[in-house]
Amino acid sequence: MLWEAVLTALVAGFAPWTLLVVAALLARQDAMRRALVFLASATAVTLLVGFLVVETLGNTNLENRHRHHSVSPAIDLALGLAILVSVPFLARRTPGKPLIKRRKPRKEHKKHSKGEREAGLLAAAALGAFAGSPSPLYLASLHSITKASPDATISTFEVLLIGALVLFMAEVPIVLYALAPERTTEFLKAANAWLARNGRVIVLVGATVAGFYFAITGLVHLL
Repeated sequence: MLWEAVLTALVAGFAPWTLLVVAALLARQDAMRRALVFLASATAVTLLVGFLVVETLGNTNLENRHRHHSVSPAIDLALGLAILVSVPFLARRTPGKPLIKRRKPRKEHKKHSKGEREAGLLAAAALGAFAGSPSPLYLASLHSITKASPDATISTFEVLLIGALVLFMAEVPIVLYALAPERTTEFLKAANAWLARNGRVIVLVGATVAGFYFAITGLVHLL
């Protein structure tokens, strides 16, 4: 069910931690290069997991309720419980106060050595891989895709769509920075300050609602 997958992906994508990391990368030298490496790494991991999960569930026919009546609801229940268990982790992962400091005017920039630049890019790639690692919410959105048993073309489009939604808090600021760097920097400061005050509550409410939805849906269909 695409609507279920989209809503769950939006909850999964609301990640203040990701926005904080992107803001930090855009405040450094080689800003766009580091940010793009971060996004490319996160996208690669997200899509790799997405296609593997959808392909595996599709090929095994586990979502076919005519053949396996209880499997799909059991997956719903398991994912719902996993989301609820992950709520405390999400609470700790969401920043409680703004961590991005005002960037100083560019007077002198020390030139970094090639080794330092490469280390910075590797760090950005590692952070991207971590940001793209599958959460229970993302897995739940992929499960929602396979419930409808779409064909290969539709499932490919839906995985790409869900992947884009899950990473929207990395994609949007990078695009905005490419268009208007200074205005985006000020916007990110304000956004991170607002999320430091309100982000934890939004994340907890969204994850809790999604967790109960999948758990209850699975339980109802199992009974």
